[in-house]
Amino acid sequence: MQIRQTTEELIAASFMELAETKPIDKITVREIASNCGISTVTFYNHFRDKYELLVWIYVNQAVNIMKKIGTDGYNWRDTIYDVVNFFFENRNFLLNALRHTSGHDSFVSRMEKINIGILTAEVKKSLGSKPLTTELDYDLRIYCYGTMQVLFDWLTSENSIPPADIARIMEKSLPSPLAPYLGG
Repeated sequence: MQIRQTTEELIAASFMELAETKPIDKITVREIASNCGISTVTFYNHFRDKYELLVWIYVNQAVNIMKKIGTDGYNWRDTIYDVVNFFFENRNFLLNALRHTSGHDSFVSRMEKINIGILTAEVKKSLGSKPLTTELDYDLRIYCYGTMQVLFDWLTSENSIPPADIARIMEKSLPSPLAPYLGG
């Protein structure tokens, strides 16, 4: 059976392919569309601009990883390993996004907000109707900001620590108040 790509996935693959050799801020929507054989109108039917596409790529991957938590023994450790492997396997694309986006379109600031939202939602699943405390909210933020900075530093460094080691370090750095919600 042939696996079919959605139009969004086709556009994303085109963008990622172009971003392997060209700075993201220099890639045009016309190039993305042409590279995957669609019109720019079709592109704009799915995404507002290339920066929204960039966020979609990241969110799509993050959601696919997070939705596995709790299924078939998949836990927080597996989540961290999958995230680190995504970064490792897409290193050139992600470095391009880090280096060639800024201001309102900054990949870093958008990614931090996305990660905080995803982790907050995961913790709230366990809390049920209880509200997220201010302290727990700050623990989530500190963990997100810290782990993302470590991932960025790792991607940009010449010292290539194996992905499994980075994942292990990130797992160990989970603040103890978050462990009941994410550590299992």
